[in-house]
Amino acid sequence: MNRASLLQETAAWMDTVDLALCLFIYEVCNDYQFEYLSGSDFVNFLNLKPTGRAVIVRTIRPRERGKLWSEEFLKRCGISKSYYDKHRSDVCNKGATKENQDFRKSIDRAVENARRLKGTP
Repeated sequence: MNRASLLQETAAWMDTVDLALCLFIYEVCNDYQFEYLSGSDFVNFLNLKPTGRAVIVRTIRPRERGKLWSEEFLKRCGISKSYYDKHRSDVCNKGATKENQDFRKSIDRAVENARRLKGTP
């Protein structure tokens, strides 16, 4: 019996990946890296068990994912991409108001705090 067969046989009666870890990964990956799956199908998939339906892996690179998110966010805010592209660095220019500069700094701090909280470099 080879190692792959042994792992599959063992997985049939025992979870390899802890349930809590599966659920944390599910929160991050579901409907992003994988097309939507139920939580139980996702846990079964990670533990090499049968799923109720096929698992479809998306091939979205992180940069593409960020681009898709930003485009959707702008659309929801009613901001055209052309307007954003033209004005996105205005706050960095010398002519920017103090209020806009302070707002930018507040956003930068919020992003930095979120990165520290998640342990993201």
